[in-house]
Amino acid sequence: MSAQSNLEILQSVFDAMGDADAVVAHYTDDYVLDLPYARADGPDRTQGKEAVRQRLAGAFRVFRFALEITEVYPCADPDLLIAEYVSEGEVISTGRRYSNRYIGLWRFRDGKVCFTREYYNPETARVAMAPSDG
Repeated sequence: MSAQSNLEILQSVFDAMGDADAVVAHYTDDYVLDLPYARADGPDRTQGKEAVRQRLAGAFRVFRFALEITEVYPCADPDLLIAEYVSEGEVISTGRRYSNRYIGLWRFRDGKVCFTREYYNPETARVAMAPSDG
């Protein structure tokens, strides 16, 4: 596939945010989600399309947000896409705004996403999810 085709797939993933089934429809069965900074005690990795679908379904019960691609960096390998993007939304339980910046390494195989490594500020999410003091 071409780099442009893969970018279109990524945009389709972002357009589907909020619907776990629609998101994972773009993933291979052996998809890997790697979040190096998601947890304070170390990296967080989820493997397999169904495990990721369950994880996303849980996340979409907590967060409502949209992702917008702000920059794409060309790679020699057309099946690797490096992108910067931002989120804008809210934490459903607190009503607090959730806005974060990301950089993601996205790998593609046979017209689907097979791997994502995503870097973002987990503290932004923790603050937005924290119960209010009053």
